[in-house]
Amino acid sequence: MFQFRKIHIENFRTIESEEILFGENKTVFVGKNDAGKSNILKAIRMLFHQENKKIKKSYFRDPAKEICVRGEVMYNEKIYEFTCRASLHREKVEFSYDPMDDETMSVFQNINLIYIPSNRKLDTKDPDNGYNKLINLILENKENREFYDPVSVQQEGFDDIANKDDTEKTMFIISLLKLYLYSIRGANQKRCNIFLIDQPENFLHPHGTKLIDRLLQQISELSHAQILYSTHSSELVSNFKKGKYELQDIVFVRRIDGVTKIKRIENKYGRYNKIMISLIFKNGSVFFSDAVILVEGETEKISIPNIYENWDWRTEIKQGEDWENTVERQNAFDLDLNNISVIDVGGKWALGDWYGFASEIFWRNNVFAMIDRDPNYDIDQLMIEKSIRDVYGVEVHHEKHYRQYHWIVLDGEFEHYYKLDAIREYLAKIVIYRAKQFGDAFDPAKLEESLHSLDKKVQKLSHGKKISVDYEKLFNRYFSHYGKPTIAFNLSIWLSQHRGYKPGMIDILRGIVEELQK
Repeated sequence: MFQFRKIHIENFRTIESEEILFGENKTVFVGKNDAGKSNILKAIRMLFHQENKKIKKSYFRDPAKEICVRGEVMYNEKIYEFTCRASLHREKVEFSYDPMDDETMSVFQNINLIYIPSNRKLDTKDPDNGYNKLINLILENKENREFYDPVSVQQEGFDDIANKDDTEKTMFIISLLKLYLYSIRGANQKRCNIFLIDQPENFLHPHGTKLIDRLLQQISELSHAQILYSTHSSELVSNFKKGKYELQDIVFVRRIDGVTKIKRIENKYGRYNKIMISLIFKNGSVFFSDAVILVEGETEKISIPNIYENWDWRTEIKQGEDWENTVERQNAFDLDLNNISVIDVGGKWALGDWYGFASEIFWRNNVFAMIDRDPNYDIDQLMIEKSIRDVYGVEVHHEKHYRQYHWIVLDGEFEHYYKLDAIREYLAKIVIYRAKQFGDAFDPAKLEESLHSLDKKVQKLSHGKKISVDYEKLFNRYFSHYGKPTIAFNLSIWLSQHRGYKPGMIDILRGIVEELQK
């Protein structure tokens, strides 16, 4: 059994001092461009002597100090450590390696690092090139098989592939990975293989991404192989496998004040198991956000981004506010531009768990949770207060304090913030349009009757007990062929463009963004 357990990196490019624990099978690095993911991969390559020729003065965060990369592996239930150091002497980089006993050296030399860069560069003359090493590994497995099976790898034409475009080279990698999996069957394992891949999804269409995800997962479960990769693909982050790849196997990479910081989520006692299921099916993009607004249902999930996008925020400037120009203000409310996600957690019962989970990922100041006030609100308050206690370590027993911890309690349900006259106008336009489709058979009297009936239905909304249910029944009557998401999408755009939301909702959404701008 082989496992690359952890690495400690000091004074390497954007990294001051970080220790990274790796998953048993697979570890995935996520973070923005320039956060430091590639620096981690480079440090791993330095440990295994693959990056040393490229190390130069600019790699030293502090030129007066040495770069130190220390790794720990487990092999046959025993722990081994090895360290690579680099220092500057008269502008020249010099390397040193902590001495290893014969047993440790034997284990180190048995580790085979296969690195595939994001640009898919293929150098047929470089022995450390990942393509070369993978082909040699496949051929080696073929020679070491206990029984003969035809595995064919022809190195003629390899130079040809080096001249192909990036997409073809990526497909070549997929083919080699499939061949590797085939070659491993029945072969005596002599090498411990670490696959280090920068953005496996590059140059692949969605089905290709699914395919490479499956291949990498299968390889990671081999006893003498381990997968480490960085990615910008939610598909390659959130496809969890119980006992094989879980939340704690994700390494979050952030750059704060020019320094790379590392964070992992511990899923103690399975507290985030339900969240993992949600991440698999719809919320994987959360890993790539800077901040989140947590909502309890799909109406809010669909409507809030549309309000931010379609509301004219320039008109919301209040006296005394200091904004350089209206374009700057409009940009401030662009969720995509500010990398803010609205996450449907699938019901208010999940809001507390998601609030804790998101606070771990994004630091708590970048997490907002929005909840309806309904007949069960007394129970909801206990959940809100527990979540604040878990995240902030403080006791809160009054609703007036929730807002400072980014819990937003609505005045009723989300639909409470629709203006009734705007809803009436929206539906009336639909009724009139459909009536006129009858052409010569158009009956003004029937249209008048339909509009009168609409007025009565809209008025009932003003005193309904469960307003979301009342709205759903109303819209189902006029949009019987449309699902709830389609209705919510079209309605939220129309209401935003026609100022059909009450000021209370606009104040809430405005407040969220302004808080995140601080």
